[in-house]
Amino acid sequence: MEKKLYITAGGRVHTNCYLMVDKDNNAIIVDLPDETGEQLAEFLKQNNIKPLAILLTHGHFDHCGGVASFLRVFNVPVYGHKNDIDLAKNASKNKWRVRAEDCDITDFINDGDKIVLGDFKIDVMHTPGHTMGSVCYFVDDIMFSGDTLFHTDIGRTDFAESNPAEMKKSLARIAKIEKDYKVLPGHEEYTTLKEEQENNVYLR
Repeated sequence: MEKKLYITAGGRVHTNCYLMVDKDNNAIIVDLPDETGEQLAEFLKQNNIKPLAILLTHGHFDHCGGVASFLRVFNVPVYGHKNDIDLAKNASKNKWRVRAEDCDITDFINDGDKIVLGDFKIDVMHTPGHTMGSVCYFVDDIMFSGDTLFHTDIGRTDFAESNPAEMKKSLARIAKIEKDYKVLPGHEEYTTLKEEQENNVYLR
């Protein structure tokens, strides 16, 4: 039986939140936007889904601002890169003054890590650029790209926590990935890696 994937866009800037559920009703969550933690927790309770972990693609408030409220219902580890500790920990102080709660990363990940959570086998690629702690997660045939890669576009690199030179290196690595994946970004619609490698000017 294949895993089920639930997608919702929440928070002030419509950030994608992904819930992947296995045959035993265990689940992983990729990013948890501001103002969505309680709603997601309630959905899991109503559907008898057991969360195993929250995976953060990076530490911006719109990707982690709902974690604290979720953790008041479920106690699970929060995976993220150490370079985004401060961003996540200060989510409530975001420059856009959006209401979000601070988030503590509990389990630090590095490039090349392989995380096993129940039936989930997760590969980690550190892709600094949008933030210095940005990562992409690969699960089965899906690439959770956060704000690194979008359909025909890439994440912004004009923030104080961004680095355009590092983004260029990260994109060069992504451009060389041989396997095709369904790409699920931090915002807007999904795409495929092959399509982006062929048509996204930033991957050429």
